[in-house]
Amino acid sequence: MIESDPPARLDTEAGTERAATALLRGAAPTSNVFEATVQRLGQSIKLGLFKPGQQLPPERDLADIIGVSRVTVRAAIQVLASGGFLVARRGRTGGTFVVDNPPQWEERSEQDGGRQVDVPGFLDRRFVLETGICELAAERASEVQVASLRQRVGQLGELVNDLVEFRRQDAQLHIAFAEATGNTDLVRMSAELQAELTPLIALIPPSPDALSHSNLQHARIVACIAKHDGASARIAMAEHLHGTRLFLGGLLPGPTQAAQSKKG
Repeated sequence: MIESDPPARLDTEAGTERAATALLRGAAPTSNVFEATVQRLGQSIKLGLFKPGQQLPPERDLADIIGVSRVTVRAAIQVLASGGFLVARRGRTGGTFVVDNPPQWEERSEQDGGRQVDVPGFLDRRFVLETGICELAAERASEVQVASLRQRVGQLGELVNDLVEFRRQDAQLHIAFAEATGNTDLVRMSAELQAELTPLIALIPPSPDALSHSNLQHARIVACIAKHDGASARIAMAEHLHGTRLFLGGLLPGPTQAAQSKKG
């Protein structure tokens, strides 16, 4: 009897490593480099490409794979550590490790006062409303309103170490964009949108780097409004909103076992 060769062993670890590398590299360059780095690392953890208890590659290697600076990687790791995904250990066997029990959540929604919030759907509504508001604000804003917007951006720049107050002033700035359109319905909708956004933003750990970058984008939006360039204002706001979407994509925890069992 001729014995057949045993079936080739599937190298699952190598496959997982290749998948993690592909996800970290991303499909296309982005202007939101910091937020995209948080998203890619966070999604790698949520998908199990970096498993609980596993050590991440060195910052230098991650920077090479993702195509960003080590400073950006270090800042992204700090955000994910604050969010409960990673932990730093010192000593000869130290490094950055995935925590044993990463945060869990329902994949499509988040609890808010006992009701379910469709996160992707909300972010779509926000994109449509706020990009349109900025385009209209660029056409209609007065010099006084532009000066007020610039003042608000300057105040936010002094609050990057105070997440709570930054969030309050950030919401007011976005509502002020709507006020510059002169449309009271848009002001109301903007205020309602910011109220819905608050519990989601609360899930993002405090990061002065992230807040500084966000406020630089605010400044670009205001500069476009000041030039009465509606198309550029729309694009600048779209980039700003994309950064928030990337952050939430990397920081909202992965699906719970219960959710997975329901799907199965």
